[in-house]
Amino acid sequence: MVILALVIFVLSNRVPVQVGFWPLGSMSAWLGPVAIVALGIGFFAGLFVAMPRQLHWRRRARNAEKRVAELTPSISASAPTIIK
Repeated sequence: MVILALVIFVLSNRVPVQVGFWPLGSMSAWLGPVAIVALGIGFFAGLFVAMPRQLHWRRRARNAEKRVAELTPSISASAPTIIK
């Protein structure tokens, strides 16, 4: 479905636009593919910025889970027994 939507978007936006890159000059391209490429570049730039922080929190969660697994037997062994 997403690919179909992208194809429809690209085919619906066939207006030529000038895209300029400073050292390379400028070129003419359809608006649809230019927009898709710009969104893709923005997505991967955001992923590149957010990934180190996400990896940090995942590492902390994994270490916390290991610590809980280590402490659980000692807590259950020292828990008082209830006699009725």
